[in-house]
Amino acid sequence: MRRVLDILLDFKEYLALVVLCSISLGLFARSESLAIRGFRSFGLEVFGTAESGITFITRYFGLGSENERLLQSNRELSGEVNLLRSAREENERLKTLLAYKASATYPVKLARVIDRTFGSDRNLLTLNLGSADSVNVDMPVVTDRGLVGRVVLVSAHYAVVMPVINRDFKVPVYNERTRIYGIISWQGGDEQKAALQNMPVSSSLKSGDRLLTTDFSTFAAPNTPVGTVEKFEVFQGQIFYKTDARLAVDFTAIDQVFIEMRPPESERDSLKVRAKEFQ
Repeated sequence: MRRVLDILLDFKEYLALVVLCSISLGLFARSESLAIRGFRSFGLEVFGTAESGITFITRYFGLGSENERLLQSNRELSGEVNLLRSAREENERLKTLLAYKASATYPVKLARVIDRTFGSDRNLLTLNLGSADSVNVDMPVVTDRGLVGRVVLVSAHYAVVMPVINRDFKVPVYNERTRIYGIISWQGGDEQKAALQNMPVSSSLKSGDRLLTTDFSTFAAPNTPVGTVEKFEVFQGQIFYKTDARLAVDFTAIDQVFIEMRPPESERDSLKVRAKEFQ
């Protein structure tokens, strides 16, 4: 007990200060005088302003991490949207390929383009199917849009295709509207255009006329789209139009094709060889 009294005596000044401050605060809080009310309102205003400033500073320094979090979330959402868009486009493309396969005149096998030599006069494609998949030379290669080319070389697991955009490639076609025959031959340069040759000026020709493979093509199935007439000119003294055709297949974006498993017409080919004796 004595020790407690000694401690109280040692800190009597502080105890007195606490007691007096408590009494002052009590009187201050209970007072309703105009001056005290004004001072109290001023104190509350100062306290509110200080609190707002502290809150603003805290939020300001927290904005960086919040913005980074939002940016990361936005990147993730953008990635998911791009994946969904790609999946939708791939799904539509596969549906188109399946629809073509179901309606094809001959059995077809889907192949992937694994190499391509574009930009020259003699472009070539390499496919991931070969003789082990029953692929043979001279089989036509197509997409759902039209003729791509023909197989010219085959190994066990790969095939080389000469596409329409090769100077050595020629295919007989006919105008679907007029039934007049001509020949499609690529002249180099633009991979979307080829020349339509041997189309007589005595025939009717219009921009947009569809050009299809003929019955007497040595490799392509009849009525395969090759392109459309884009523009044509007539020169004095010439018996054929000078005609540009827009090709049906977009060779700049080709990645999957069909190989038509069309059996060779050996009897007809043999007869053609024998007929050369009379030419």
